[in-house]
Amino acid sequence: MNPPSDGRSAPRDEISLAEVVLDALRFQRDFARLILPLALLVAVAAAALVAFRPEYEARAILETPKLTLDEWRRLVPILHDPPLVAGTLAAMEQARPATAESGQRERLRNLLERPRFWSRQAQYRSALQRDDIRETPNADLRSASTLGIELSLTGASREDAATSMDAVARHVAQSMLWSALDGFWRDMNGIVTGQKPMLELRLTRLAFDMEQNRARSADMRRLMEAYPGRPEIAGNTIVSPENGGSRFLSPFAQWVALETKASEMQADIRAARYELEKLGWLERFLAATRDRRSDPRSGFTLAGWLEDRTNEVFASATEPVAAQARQEITFAIAEARARAERIGFAAAPVVDPRPVWTRSPLPVGVAAFLAAAAALSVLLVLYRLVRTLDRPRGEAWLASRDPLFAWLPPRLRRALFPYEPPPPAGEPA
Repeated sequence: MNPPSDGRSAPRDEISLAEVVLDALRFQRDFARLILPLALLVAVAAAALVAFRPEYEARAILETPKLTLDEWRRLVPILHDPPLVAGTLAAMEQARPATAESGQRERLRNLLERPRFWSRQAQYRSALQRDDIRETPNADLRSASTLGIELSLTGASREDAATSMDAVARHVAQSMLWSALDGFWRDMNGIVTGQKPMLELRLTRLAFDMEQNRARSADMRRLMEAYPGRPEIAGNTIVSPENGGSRFLSPFAQWVALETKASEMQADIRAARYELEKLGWLERFLAATRDRRSDPRSGFTLAGWLEDRTNEVFASATEPVAAQARQEITFAIAEARARAERIGFAAAPVVDPRPVWTRSPLPVGVAAFLAAAAALSVLLVLYRLVRTLDRPRGEAWLASRDPLFAWLPPRLRRALFPYEPPPPAGEPA
């Protein structure tokens, strides 16, 4: 049997989901005429704002011949370097005077100096595909060749997007050239600094060994002159009277071996002196190019400057060793320049004919309308809750009589809140 009821209902500590939904629908019904026009106004303003400021997306593959993943990873941290960007923009202004405009230059500078662009919107594309990795699991991804750099960027117009793509290609080319030449200069400096003392030490050791070799050769010659006409002296081996008659090379055989060794040592000395002389010419070149304070950190400018300094250093040199040193420097500069000049787009960048969705009026208007409606609803709920807590218990809160809306004309308040009861007779609306 059920327990008898005392006629009073027990307090309800839980609210069902259906009641929450009904309360939400009732709230939207009561305040829809206030929230929806305001949200629509925000949506129209947002759509109008993006309609006058569109952005178009451009995509392309920048071909970078023989660029490995390791080289790209070493290049990315310097691509947003402001001096390098300034060098690229200066070169662009000479080739395309239209980029000298302040607005255009500032837009390109902000794009190229943005680290997020180089880490997110410029992606290395390896020539190895997933099927290749399955077939050859031991393939080294870092040393594999590349299809290029996949670029994705936006511009205020299709022309601006195309100009930005051209600026990125120029910047990658000249930055890669600058990095290659700077690395070549540093490697050459390390070689000269490290190998020159080693070659000098090697020459000192060879000179000492040469003296020892000459002294032994002279001893063997004296032995042969002391016993002329003895056939065993001129033979290959001699039997020792000690140690059980062991055999060793005869003085003649030792003299021939020592003379042969002396000839090899002379060749080593000449080679070491040649290398040391070549390092001397390289050291002169390094001394002439050590002060690069006027370098604008532009790859092509640096290449031309290094070529000028090379011509100055080797202008009066006629020795073969100087010619070889000059050829090595000239070849390194020419190779780096040729590699940079091959960087470019195999096909024209693809620019979307329509703006990106974040700058398209319809999607932006819908998103702004929903966001504004949600935000206004939450703010109004919180405001009603605060005002209800301030009122005496049991007294309902009416929006049409709240000070927040009291300044509105009575007719407008009745239109905004039609579901609220009218004020009592004699009380002002």
